[in-house]
Amino acid sequence: MNVMTASRPTHLPVMLRESLECLAVRPGGRYIDCTTGLGGHSEAIAREMGADGRLLCIDKDAEALEFARERLATYGSAVNFSHGNFRDLDEVAREHGFDAVDGVLIDLGISSFQLGTAERGFAFGLEGPLDMRMDRDQPGPTAAEIVNNQEESLLALHLKEYGEVRQARRIARAIVAARPLKTTWDLAKVVEQAVGGARDRTQIHPATQVFQALRILVNGELDSLDRVLPLAHGLLNFGTEPGGRLVVISFHSLEDRRVKQYMQREASGCICPPRIPQCVCGHEPTLRILTKKPLRAQADEVAANPRSRSAALRAAERIR
Repeated sequence: MNVMTASRPTHLPVMLRESLECLAVRPGGRYIDCTTGLGGHSEAIAREMGADGRLLCIDKDAEALEFARERLATYGSAVNFSHGNFRDLDEVAREHGFDAVDGVLIDLGISSFQLGTAERGFAFGLEGPLDMRMDRDQPGPTAAEIVNNQEESLLALHLKEYGEVRQARRIARAIVAARPLKTTWDLAKVVEQAVGGARDRTQIHPATQVFQALRILVNGELDSLDRVLPLAHGLLNFGTEPGGRLVVISFHSLEDRRVKQYMQREASGCICPPRIPQCVCGHEPTLRILTKKPLRAQADEVAANPRSRSAALRAAERIR
């Protein structure tokens, strides 16, 4: 997570201490930060691994990655950078010689740098175009194209599926009736008119979940998460002490559920359906779960960085 200054963005990495502990960063180790952002976690990893270690920093936001590159310049060739999507982790890792690593970190949060840049279109509190693409260099639909072109029934389905929006049908109907929508404020106003705004500061504004759903859809975030988990798992060292670690920080239940289910499955023996009386899958555990329940940000961190309150960290160690 990040906060903006007048000159350049600065970074408050979420659950930094917990991330480093779960990764078990050691001197000379090899690590991948799949979501480098402005480089807060990456810088801490680079410092702990020392001059003999190697770190690969990946991010699909080219602008953020440039800030990280500047921030970590003092670490020289120990740190490599790649502008790309972590869904292609196997290809990116192979290209940079990271075929076996001691740890992979995936922080699924959207940064305040992105939220605080109006032209990116991520925040309904700032007026900007309905874009929401993490990587503006790649083709693909913007949020504006989705809200202005999708059929009402499909739009409602996406709002419910990706944003857990309770009144998805009503909001979708209002969006269709108000077309064309051009800006973040246009969309937020339609949502407020359809279902009302937050009555007090303790409530989540209904536009929050709508914007979440559109961002996830625009960037294919859940599909990418499903793809990267086994890829990251496959890169981890095993037969070492400790084994390679996978650490994932999620920020809503849709992400956390996927991470939990993946880790539980890979930490289990038989994964045959319950209706099968005898195991035929031959599945053996390849992960050891390090966090029985997700770790949460401490009160002092939440006070300093309110966006950390929804963070959930899960970690696992490869054992075979």
